[in-house]
Amino acid sequence: MDELVRRLMVSRRTIQRDLNAVGALLSAFDLALEAGAHTIRIAGKQADIERMRLAVGKLPDAVTMTQKDRELQVLMDLLMEAGPSKLEYFGRLLHVTPASLSQSLDDVSDWLEGRGLQLIRKRGYGVEVEGGEATRREALAELVYEQVPVPKLVAALREPHHDGSHEPWWNWFTRWFRPATLTRVREVLQSEFADSNPPLDAAALFGFMLHVLLTVARVDQGAHLSASADDVDDASQDVQVCRRILLRLLPEGTDYSGEAAYLAKHLRGAKVLMTEENRILPIHITAVDLAYRMVRHLEDDLGLPLVRDQDLIAGMAQHLEPAIHRLTAGLHIRNPLLPDILRHYQTLFDAIRTASDEVLAPYGLVVPDAEIGYLTMHLGASVERQRAKSKWRARIVCLNGISSAELLASRIEKELPQLQIVGLGGRDEAQAVPYDLILSTVPLAEPDVPVVTVSPFLTETERDKVLDVLRRLEQGSPAIQQSGQAVLRQPHRTPSTTRVAVELSGRAEIATVSATAIHAVIEQVADAMYTDGEADTRDALMQAMLHRERLGSIVLPGQHLSVLHARTDALHRCQIRLCRLTAPLTLKGVAGTAEQVDTVLVLLARESESLTIIQCLGRLSSALVMDRDMVDLLRQAPVGEVRERMRQAMETIEE
Repeated sequence: MDELVRRLMVSRRTIQRDLNAVGALLSAFDLALEAGAHTIRIAGKQADIERMRLAVGKLPDAVTMTQKDRELQVLMDLLMEAGPSKLEYFGRLLHVTPASLSQSLDDVSDWLEGRGLQLIRKRGYGVEVEGGEATRREALAELVYEQVPVPKLVAALREPHHDGSHEPWWNWFTRWFRPATLTRVREVLQSEFADSNPPLDAAALFGFMLHVLLTVARVDQGAHLSASADDVDDASQDVQVCRRILLRLLPEGTDYSGEAAYLAKHLRGAKVLMTEENRILPIHITAVDLAYRMVRHLEDDLGLPLVRDQDLIAGMAQHLEPAIHRLTAGLHIRNPLLPDILRHYQTLFDAIRTASDEVLAPYGLVVPDAEIGYLTMHLGASVERQRAKSKWRARIVCLNGISSAELLASRIEKELPQLQIVGLGGRDEAQAVPYDLILSTVPLAEPDVPVVTVSPFLTETERDKVLDVLRRLEQGSPAIQQSGQAVLRQPHRTPSTTRVAVELSGRAEIATVSATAIHAVIEQVADAMYTDGEADTRDALMQAMLHRERLGSIVLPGQHLSVLHARTDALHRCQIRLCRLTAPLTLKGVAGTAEQVDTVLVLLARESESLTIIQCLGRLSSALVMDRDMVDLLRQAPVGEVRERMRQAMETIEE
């Protein structure tokens, strides 16, 4: 009985009721149920059992649903329906009794209340969910991810004829998302994002597709998100893309500003902001600064040379930019790899958690495990890169002659390339070269280094023992720290790079600006460049800078410096201006925190600018993070010193 309760996830009373029905069925075949102290069995002749089996035939392809499956389906329907639903409908749909359904609704009510929604139950009226529309859609997305594993969800969204009929969630999924709708939404998204830069990866595309599908389904039910004044006036590229998507999928004649703003929030959370036309910096410099600070903390914590790993900093910055938006907007991310990450990289995961608490928590950013997991993958990749360039030093001890030792050495070189053999010989032979472990063909007791007993043929089992020892060594005192080299890309310096660096830095100007808002700074910069003959029109230059600023200020946390950049062919040539303010401005920094800014670095380039110039400007922006004294110099030093440091940065700092 207990086993049946566990397998079917129902009560003992339900099992007992069903067994009574089974007993009546068996009697027609001269069979009976026998219940012992711990077992239940069918008793009767084997021939009668076979006769019954043939009569019953193949069981129907019905989906077995647990109580939790039923609760999730009730939740999904209640959240999707525009009005109340009758309890009788759910009873017929899920084949449950009123008593079981009442228990399910109690659990559903608790789940909704925990998310700011309320379950309304009225006799003669039915049952429905009340609460904000955006909150309702977030709850729907959470439920989909809870019901459907990510690989199966991607398969269902990718393939309109995907068959998931054996899954408990399939009936609900196909009722609300018909194959024709799935195909149409996918085609529209692929069309809109075909030329996006940077492109959406598959996970981000299908995650955003789910939110589009939920929006379309809710609009079909008559639900709408109201638009604020900011939503109507928002001209950012993400909102424009989302408006186009909705106009292609939904009936015309309706203002979808609120819906577009909601979807744009999720689009920004799925990728780096889409600002390619007016982008100079390869990554948001604020995210680079935070990534750099986290990596410095990790370097001190783990004792590994991480700060010089450009790929690690860039990778973490690429993840942090949309992650900070997700955290600020209250969006959730799913990480199906989290169990594997914790199993393989628990130490690195804990280090990332500590670093995020140190660097991000002061801005009110509480980073969930899913985000920590993705950041851990970047750190793990860095560690693996360094391990690939490192070798553990192994001494071979063999008492069977030099031929056996050389055979073992050749096997090690083939099977364990991460080992460097630093000595061959007997136990008592002098060793001038230090080593990390001993591989011996006879048992040895060495107090200071690990010893692995192996044969000259190094069997697979012995190889695994060596790998276990190496893993323990890596957790204690990594070989990387002793002999590895950090991953450092050298900047690709050419004569043209040097020439451009000298020219750009030599034209850099410093101006003292009096302004009470960043828009006033932009106006004064545009006025000065137009007056100096560096731009065709003042208005076009100013609009390019204002458009970029509306996407969000770039502020280096705690350093009183903001970076303003834009691209426009209203310019005659690339411009670098440094605006030192007579009084600090308050700008929004990380997670909307207030930052006091007294210096604005302005980087402007033409849309048709050469790659060498863009690379030089990218290196200059990287120097704000990588050169610890650069920001203070820009805020205080005379123009000659500023120009020289800019030239050095554009020539020597990796972008």
